[in-house]
Amino acid sequence: MTVGRFNIELLEAFVAVAEAGNVTHAGTMLNRTQPCVSTQLRRLEERVGKPLIERTARTMNLTPAGRILYQHATEILKSHEEARLRLSAPELTGTVHVGLPEWYATRQLQSIFCNFVRIHPNVKLEMTVADSATLHEMLTNNEINLAIALVSSAKPEPDGVVEEALHWAVADDCPLTDPLPLILFPEPCPFREMAFNTLTRAKRQWYERITTTSVAAAQVAVLSGAGIGCLPTGALLDGFRILKEQDGFPPLTATQLAIYTQSTTQSPIVDYLEEHLRELLQNAITPRSALAGKPQPDLRVV
Repeated sequence: MTVGRFNIELLEAFVAVAEAGNVTHAGTMLNRTQPCVSTQLRRLEERVGKPLIERTARTMNLTPAGRILYQHATEILKSHEEARLRLSAPELTGTVHVGLPEWYATRQLQSIFCNFVRIHPNVKLEMTVADSATLHEMLTNNEINLAIALVSSAKPEPDGVVEEALHWAVADDCPLTDPLPLILFPEPCPFREMAFNTLTRAKRQWYERITTTSVAAAQVAVLSGAGIGCLPTGALLDGFRILKEQDGFPPLTATQLAIYTQSTTQSPIVDYLEEHLRELLQNAITPRSALAGKPQPDLRVV
């Protein structure tokens, strides 16, 4: 059987449903109506000649054919978007220095910067990974041009704040009895206070077993069963168990990210990169997808 040619809008609808877990949320992501997304999904299945999604009264799951197509469709859409951006992008030349907190120096965000450089081959990218307090200070001193950093109450309220969920993460063999062994980052990490306040409200007792400045070290400590980590979605690894309210762990307050730039006059490179990043972050609203069987950034614009 020969499969018909793929249409970009049909692939967008399919990937959105796979990552959102249902048609309604996919429609919201794409700014399309639910009937429109359903029709596009049906047209794609007709073109493939096989069902892509198994539907029950309460769940949706990718079929074997759906999983194969999902892997290729994400790459097709990525290439399509890169081509679109390269053809519409202005000619930029020069150097831009950006900063990321280690919490968010994930593959997702780093790929955004790497794609920017691929689109603009005459731009040199310098990247600094540090805690958000250091990045804010570097911006004030004009040592970096732009940073994605945790929202600071000392700064004017930024536009396009993005939230990322925090989770209680453990290994299967970690003890969950009081006092709880915690794996934390040192001050001024705001997640510490979030964890302490949440556990206090739950009337749980704890002690700080491991303190580290390294996300990688915290991940290894959690995987080893040494304690309970307070980690954002981007830092979760396979093998982590996520503790929920039924386990006696109330939900944590989400973290807030924003794009900050220097207080001085911006260059065309920084202006374009800031605009490019805002668009990409505002589109990164998909939660972890059980349907696609693949972790997705748990970001939502507020």
